[in-house]
Amino acid sequence: LVDKANLLNIMPDGNHKRWCLLANWQDFSLMRNALTFAAANRMVAAWKAAGIEPGLIWNPSGKNVELVIDGVHLGNYLLCEQIKIDENRLDIAEPYELPKPGKADKYNGKPESYGYLLECDDAYDETTKFTTKHYIPFMFKDDADVGGQMLEYARNLVCGVEDKLCAGNYSDAYNTLDITSMVDYLLINEVMMNGEIWHPKS
Repeated sequence: LVDKANLLNIMPDGNHKRWCLLANWQDFSLMRNALTFAAANRMVAAWKAAGIEPGLIWNPSGKNVELVIDGVHLGNYLLCEQIKIDENRLDIAEPYELPKPGKADKYNGKPESYGYLLECDDAYDETTKFTTKHYIPFMFKDDADVGGQMLEYARNLVCGVEDKLCAGNYSDAYNTLDITSMVDYLLINEVMMNGEIWHPKS
């Protein structure tokens, strides 16, 4: 968008310029993504209401829309928040910001100081990416990296967890993971019967 807005009051708080139209092209019900977003957000609300810190710190929200452009009906889409690092979306310490006129880079040379937004996708079409020993593809959703330091840090962390799990060192793996967020993530995938968790596509 030209200006930030809260389209159809989808965002719980704040406004944003970047939005997505998901075609739901493999889902004849046109409901699975919307239901999954809603279930994840309700789970977070339930944990908070019970006084428990939720594992998932942010989930996108969306609404089904009928898309019409220049009077031509183009079908049903899910209008939803783009998954991105931002104070009104995934609010984690951003490792790098592309240089802007008169503004210095924010990266402090310590990759462990930041959070990272990674995507598992067998399209493997981003610039900064790696594959684990068990062929799980991970990609940075930012093309920016500083001398490969962030890539190396993230790869060592992810592959280290995989190595520990495969070797049966479960306690070590669990100590590395944020186990609460991992459990919430697995619960949502199980309840929504998401087969992609076993074959990463997006």
